Amino acid sequence: MKCKISYFVTSLLLLVSTLAYGQGFQAKGNVISSEDQLPLIGASIVVKGTTNGTITDVDGNFSISVPKTGTVLVISYVGMATQEITVNSSKPINVVLNPDSEVLADVVVTALGIKRSEKALGYSVQKVSGESLQKVPGIDVASSLTGKVAGLLVKNSSDFATVPDLSIRGEQPLLVIDGVAYANKTLTDIAAEDIESMSVLKGATASALYGFRGASGAILITTKNGSSNSEGVSVDISTNTMFHAGYLAIPEKQSVYGRGSNNIYDINSTESWGAKMDGQILTQWDPIAKEYRDYEYLPVGKDNFKNFLEQGYITNNNVNVSYKGKIASLRSSFNWTENKGQYPNQILDKFSYTFGGDINLNKFKLSSNLSYSKRYSPNMGSNGYTSYDPMYSLLLNSAADYNILDYKNNYWLKEGEVQNWTYKDAINNPYFDAYEKRNKISRDIFNADFTASYDITKWLKATVRSGLDFYVDRGELSISKGSYLSSGNTAIPGNQWTWNGTLTGAYMTGQTQGWSMNTDFLLTGDKEFGDFNVEYLLGGTIFYQEDKTIYGSTQGGISVPGFFSLKASVNPATVEQTTYGQQVNSAYGRLALSWKRLVFVEATGRNDWSSTLPKSTRSYFYPSVSGSFVVSELLPESTKEWMDMLKVRGSWTMSKTPPAIYAINQDYSVNTVWGDYKGASAPKTLYPSDVKPEASSTYEIGMQGFFFGNRLSFDVAYYNKRMYDFLVSAPVTGATGYTGIYVNSEEEITRRGWELTLGGTPIKTRDWQWDVNLNWSKYARYYTQLDPLYSTKKPWIKVGERVDAYVTKDILRDPDGNMIFENGRLQYSKYDSSIGYSDPDWLWGLNTTLRYKNFSLFVSMDGVVGGLMGTRTESYMWQTGIHPGSVNAYREQDVADPGNPHFIGPGVKVISGDVVYDAYGNILEDTRKFAPNDVPTTYKQYIIDLHNSSAWGGNGSPADIYAKTFFKIRELSLTYDVPSSFASKLRMKSASVGLVAQNLLLWSKDFKYSDPDGGTEDLSDPSSRYLGFNIKVSF
Repeated sequence: MKCKISYFVTSLLLLVSTLAYGQGFQAKGNVISSEDQLPLIGASIVVKGTTNGTITDVDGNFSISVPKTGTVLVISYVGMATQEITVNSSKPINVVLNPDSEVLADVVVTALGIKRSEKALGYSVQKVSGESLQKVPGIDVASSLTGKVAGLLVKNSSDFATVPDLSIRGEQPLLVIDGVAYANKTLTDIAAEDIESMSVLKGATASALYGFRGASGAILITTKNGSSNSEGVSVDISTNTMFHAGYLAIPEKQSVYGRGSNNIYDINSTESWGAKMDGQILTQWDPIAKEYRDYEYLPVGKDNFKNFLEQGYITNNNVNVSYKGKIASLRSSFNWTENKGQYPNQILDKFSYTFGGDINLNKFKLSSNLSYSKRYSPNMGSNGYTSYDPMYSLLLNSAADYNILDYKNNYWLKEGEVQNWTYKDAINNPYFDAYEKRNKISRDIFNADFTASYDITKWLKATVRSGLDFYVDRGELSISKGSYLSSGNTAIPGNQWTWNGTLTGAYMTGQTQGWSMNTDFLLTGDKEFGDFNVEYLLGGTIFYQEDKTIYGSTQGGISVPGFFSLKASVNPATVEQTTYGQQVNSAYGRLALSWKRLVFVEATGRNDWSSTLPKSTRSYFYPSVSGSFVVSELLPESTKEWMDMLKVRGSWTMSKTPPAIYAINQDYSVNTVWGDYKGASAPKTLYPSDVKPEASSTYEIGMQGFFFGNRLSFDVAYYNKRMYDFLVSAPVTGATGYTGIYVNSEEEITRRGWELTLGGTPIKTRDWQWDVNLNWSKYARYYTQLDPLYSTKKPWIKVGERVDAYVTKDILRDPDGNMIFENGRLQYSKYDSSIGYSDPDWLWGLNTTLRYKNFSLFVSMDGVVGGLMGTRTESYMWQTGIHPGSVNAYREQDVADPGNPHFIGPGVKVISGDVVYDAYGNILEDTRKFAPNDVPTTYKQYIIDLHNSSAWGGNGSPADIYAKTFFKIRELSLTYDVPSSFASKLRMKSASVGLVAQNLLLWSKDFKYSDPDGGTEDLSDPSSRYLGFNIKVSF
């Protein structure tokens, strides 16, 4: 794909340069492939020694102005051997290009920017082109990675302004941009249009030269800097805008029963277990008259949730200018992304500017990049039950007996102090939350890097590379007086649990700023000795990071309504500050050998010295070994007609991770002793001086093959990662004077997994081409050794068992599986038990492109199978009485006769005997006798017992624990490339228009009212479908 991008940009520039070349006789011809005798569309034809060029059309034909006879044309095409043809007349030229076996062996960017042939790799690496990330650009680049890389799980929350979470083989990868391993730069800070290519290094072996920071794999991004263009100036403009077009998943609310908690109307109740909304005359709040009055009680708010939501959109816009000369290239790019959220007053803007370039002076090369990005929202709102998400008031804790639109621009009874609202405590007016309970965020980050290299000799090159990033994250929470709810667990920099502002109002502000610098010095080279080739590297790195946080909060409320400042604090404001810093010095080397392009062996070693370890264990070493054997080189010559390459590979590495900053430092805590007098408490944890870094060893084996001129490929890998020396805070006897000790545990956990990637081009003709890529992966974690002293003692924690047990208190059942009731109430075990596993059983992704002439259709789909997670939304929908499934005959009977219980729980009761359990809930003795349950309770009580989950702790009832299994059509684009002949008339090099869609379709096994794509579900925002258009032009 990277080759396709380079070819596409180059050919467009060549087309324009032809138009400007001047007059001469026209050389015409046709270019076809020797493989199938079909035309090669977009083959490059250039007058040698000039920038005059053109490309072939859909029939493989070309026409180019040449100055005279004897002119040499250079004809090239991706994957084909380049030819040079001398033009001696105006007669048509017929060119047949042959496959280039060297090109088929793609070059891959690996750790420290080292470029290697795919044949040589002894570990798993997967490439992603920038073009594939730009087909349907969304809010974050990470979302476009979903389903495109085997073993990469992207959790895409539907919550507004939430950044996707990435993991490779279950761990967080290192992000490397243009060779620099920044500490603070993230994927959300990068625009898709600025990405040239991406390499995903899976596992510790692939990224061993990055030390502990690369122990979980790495994502290597190469940004555009103009060097891949043809000589001259290019201007590219693109816009992609998508509008909300319906929901994939959205909660629904029953509109039969109103407010109340005991099957009767209660004007002050936030539950919906009340009387029917059937038109009876009841005292209600009139939001227009702003008074209580008697009128018909009807479900006027049955569509409140949808009516409160607004039209959302996502727009991405990019303008970039690039220049390439004989010795230098430059590129400047500006990108603006805006996302209008579904809730009122929610908008997110992202801006980025990049500037980069290369200088090539034969032996000396210099490249440099700088970028600035800003992410800003005046109000991102809050997410989750304990942060009082908009759903808390609008959906869960209010009945459908009021019209939310009556409160739009009408949420004050006394401005700045008292809400106009049908509920007088417990929950807020949703419009008050949207405009008077604001969560302002901003992020600014600047980074710059340079890489300078000099070829000392043909076999030795010196390289210096350094990168710096500086960031500032700011957050402000402001709550007006009169709020019935606090800020809850809404986080800002410096405080993850703010909890402030009920009735009195509040203002909280936090800022985290920091910087990191990563500097590499490398000596690299390669040399051939007959059939042997040797590559070598010697280098060192200095890495430093520092972060400072300051947080302030009003106490006792704000003194002046609407004045949000620490100066407005009624009582002295609270101010806190922290500083963190770390330095790691490293030395490393690499040696790679190959023989006859048949056998490849590579060894690396790296030693780190980390400031977060005691002096006695500060130094630690990482070795790695990998190799590949190209089987196809030994097979009969006849197999080369259909087999391009077949190799087996293997690798092993040991990696180590030092403790977190200050994790091993003894510190004193300051507290109030008496009145205003302060004191200090001695540390309660012991920190031995021989603490070692956490460690792991990984081995991987795999096989890779390319067939039929690269039209069919596969890659399969198995890996095993053993993790040990975990750092734990363990309890100690009080006789020591301490409560805990920070030590290395003897517990060991092993992760095992499989990955499979398939690619193919089933159809390739003059007008049609169909490309398909499929990936599949799975992994699981197992206990392979327990610490006799420090490992947790539970039945599901033992050697051979999975680590990701989903633990909760299960419903009690008799030997036949019937639920057990006591006095009509559903009974739960007093003991925790494992009911399944949280990690998915497997992941999959499918991407396909179908091209017909100038039209191309791209579809990306992916899914997760297996794994458990709780649903906070649906659990509370049941508990508060708003779930549509709660409207049934049982409930109607309770409402008709509210003073008496009528519901008989489906199960049994104990009529005699007893049961004895051990300490873990295993039955030791059971003499119980059972009979069908016949004790009535209310339907409400049964539902609350069944959905016995709480946002304030625990994993919830089994009734609220669902399978993660889902399937999603994530991206779709239908693009038309404007013919070059027409584009040139408009003085364009190229142009395209397209229709795009994101989150087109969702199917979920268990989740109906929310999207499981985020990996967790806690009052997740409705999942939106987006449809729109895409326009790109180049000059």
